[in-house]
Amino acid sequence: MAVWILDASHGGNDTGIIGRTLGRKESDIVLEAVLEAKKHLERNGEKVILTREDDTYLSLEERLSIADKNNGRFFVSFHMNSHIDTSTKGVQVFYSKDNYDNKRLAKLISEEILCDLGTDEKGVLKDESKKYDNVSIMSVIVYGEYLSNAEVEEKFDSKSYGRMVAKACLAIVDKVLLLTPVTEPKETQQRAWRVCIGYYKDYNEAIDVMVDMHKRGFKRAHVVPYNGK
Repeated sequence: MAVWILDASHGGNDTGIIGRTLGRKESDIVLEAVLEAKKHLERNGEKVILTREDDTYLSLEERLSIADKNNGRFFVSFHMNSHIDTSTKGVQVFYSKDNYDNKRLAKLISEEILCDLGTDEKGVLKDESKKYDNVSIMSVIVYGEYLSNAEVEEKFDSKSYGRMVAKACLAIVDKVLLLTPVTEPKETQQRAWRVCIGYYKDYNEAIDVMVDMHKRGFKRAHVVPYNGK
């Protein structure tokens, strides 16, 4: 079990980016996203600490202090992006510490959002702002999409954002996102057919195949546990 510090950026009087069409606030979007991510991570056996659980402002120093005091393994900060060109869209992820796990988590998050949203790749980059240098644990800063884009503002799903990040977080600790099944009355259930590609003893190989299927347009391809021979 890992301890995850999930940070919903902004809050309170600091709304962050405000969409130009619908007036959606970055602070609201990322808060809903971290609450969703927390639910999925805890459901799958991880421990989660949130820097904020409501519309409250915290300084960056206060957020990083929460991360250090709770002995987290990873600090994941949720943001949205903006650009003067309102047609710009895409996902951008930064990592603070130049090590394998940190870069791998940033890459997994970027790939998960890219596969799910079919958006543009804006890079997985080393954070050069030095804002997160004082936090002792590994940190990634996620920019989910460009809220300055009217189509993004209209269609962006905060809960999906949280689920995508949670799925990538679980992957780095060798877990698969397990969703609680929705039980339907038998009379409304319909038979469906599952398509299987194969099974893999190596988890990373299975993830690579899933990512490849997503890129080919098969968005419902998933990795599931298999106990067969």
